[in-house]
Amino acid sequence: MTSLSLLMILTACKGEFANEVIPAREMLRVLDGTIEIQSDVEETIVNVTADCHWKVDSLDSGDFGSNLTIRPREGVGDGVLVIGNDQNTTNADRTALIVLASDGGLRQKVTIRQTGKGDGINLSRGSFTFDTEPTEAQFLTISSNTQWKIEIPEGVNWVTLDKTSGESGESLIQIKAQPSSTDALRSTSLSVLYGESFNKVEEFTISQKGLTNLYLETVESVGRFESTGGETVIHVESNAQWFAFIPSSISWLHFDAELDSLTSEGTASRIGNGDLHIKCDENSTSRDRTTGVVIVAGSRSPKEVVVTMEQVRNGSILPLETSISLSELSVSYDLANFLISVVSEEVVGDFGLVYSTNAHPTISSGQKVVTGKGGLSSAMSYKLEGLEANTTYYVRAFVEKKSNQETLYSDELTVTTLAYSAMIGEVRSLYVGDTYADMRFSYVADEEIIDCGFVYSGTNETPNRENDTMVTIGHSGMGGNVMTTIADLEKSTTYYIRGYLLTKQGIIYSPNVVTIKTSKTSKEPGESSNPDPIFSRKM
Repeated sequence: MTSLSLLMILTACKGEFANEVIPAREMLRVLDGTIEIQSDVEETIVNVTADCHWKVDSLDSGDFGSNLTIRPREGVGDGVLVIGNDQNTTNADRTALIVLASDGGLRQKVTIRQTGKGDGINLSRGSFTFDTEPTEAQFLTISSNTQWKIEIPEGVNWVTLDKTSGESGESLIQIKAQPSSTDALRSTSLSVLYGESFNKVEEFTISQKGLTNLYLETVESVGRFESTGGETVIHVESNAQWFAFIPSSISWLHFDAELDSLTSEGTASRIGNGDLHIKCDENSTSRDRTTGVVIVAGSRSPKEVVVTMEQVRNGSILPLETSISLSELSVSYDLANFLISVVSEEVVGDFGLVYSTNAHPTISSGQKVVTGKGGLSSAMSYKLEGLEANTTYYVRAFVEKKSNQETLYSDELTVTTLAYSAMIGEVRSLYVGDTYADMRFSYVADEEIIDCGFVYSGTNETPNRENDTMVTIGHSGMGGNVMTTIADLEKSTTYYIRGYLLTKQGIIYSPNVVTIKTSKTSKEPGESSNPDPIFSRKM
């Protein structure tokens, strides 16, 4: 409420004697002929000073329309005028005109001017969370006095909006999310640009829960080929997106490029149930050969199936009694994936890997890892973890024969772990509320990353993608700021949060873990061990 002084002095309305009428001497003065009202003020009091009768002679409400009121409309002696109006939500000023008059006929014009709000927009909600298999849309109401448009980040194809631009007024936007195909929580921030040049921005966040019952199965566990080669089909059953690949060192086995959806790197990928079509070349060697098709689904708690692929020799020479082979699947900063294949006519003992930074490791001179025991033919993948970045290792598979206690070794593979091609900065909090936390970090990379985001836990002080909750941004690029809202947190609870980058070579985690504690109510902020000194709202 604003109080303004309007001085109106009316004198000598009547003569000194009751029966004598003399010309009136009047003075009606408004110190400021314009009454200024701010855009968000809805009532203004104007003081009137007089010693006779006065009234509001006329009112031109102008741009205010019916939303402008003046009361009282007249008075005797000192009094007040109460000017009532709604808030000005437009970006233009609006004016009205009052004419005050005394009984003696003096008229005074007074202008009322209310300033415009400027470019303004209001979002009915700041965040949306969808279930794994959403059955209903959610809605966002945008109230604006200017034009606006919504930008969806590149690569985010699981969110659809029925409207992405509009003019001033109120607009209802329908938001839909596709069913989740992974076990990880995914989240993205959408920008609402507004103003004459779209130079102002508001944001809202859309999150979706990951699958809690992810499954991956194959009907076939072994595929067999004659020496002449041929084709076979692996039927995969899953409720998620899955990827299948053949070891890069295997040249005699292929996916059918016409029937299988292949990525640029030759990996087959589908969502839900589907078939893999495997082609096998002719075996012109004197040995049986074995490998595996590796199928993986999920990222938080991934499921893996290895289907053994066997092909007999050409029949000219008998196969060796027992053999073992090793294929490199992938190498990152601190781990390497291998496929171990054992072919034997007798039940074997332990088999696995030996590795060292020195050439020709053995079970006595190198690091020994037992990955299996017993059986005849077997193919399995194994992830060798805890390696040093930018380091060369020599790796061999081994199998121990039960019959004569002999240890057989595969050919030696030389692998060099990758040097980090990307750097991730510290994770910082922008704001911690009662059920959410706004987080950010920055990074630079020598090549485009695949994904980035945050992982968090209420118990694990060093959260990771494999065991804890992941919020993926779906962002790719070679550097920049990564910001998102981690939603659906418990009130008054401690969480540990860190960022990650997913590159072609592997996962890189932020150098720090931020500890936060959510607040008890939405009216107070939570706590953070590392708030952003520049961008964070006041904790």
